[in-house]
Amino acid sequence: MHKMRGVNMGKNVYVGYGVVFDRLHPELITIGDYAEIGDRCILSAHTRGSLTTRQAYPRTMAPIKIGRGVSVNPGCIITQGVEIGENSIIGIGSVVSRDISPNSLALGYPARVVKKLDGVGELQT
Repeated sequence: MHKMRGVNMGKNVYVGYGVVFDRLHPELITIGDYAEIGDRCILSAHTRGSLTTRQAYPRTMAPIKIGRGVSVNPGCIITQGVEIGENSIIGIGSVVSRDISPNSLALGYPARVVKKLDGVGELQT
């Protein structure tokens, strides 16, 4: 269903329950092969002000790119303009407001890389 709305998804992508992809601009979201998006995550590719603040805070849009093999754990928020590098893991409840390099474990609010992951990238069978 998310593909029909315009979200760009690779093969073997898992999307959990209650995930919210940007409702106005789903086409700005790209998810690579073998990525996993946990329950109740929010991916928002735009921001905007209220009717009274739009001149000071106009709507902005920027793509979200989630790389191959990324695992976004439940309850995370991914904001506009973020790229998460391949084979990275985003910890539960993290808010990702800046790019995350490949092969990284990132946690927190805002999410920060706390560890580089070695020996990742091969499919385990």
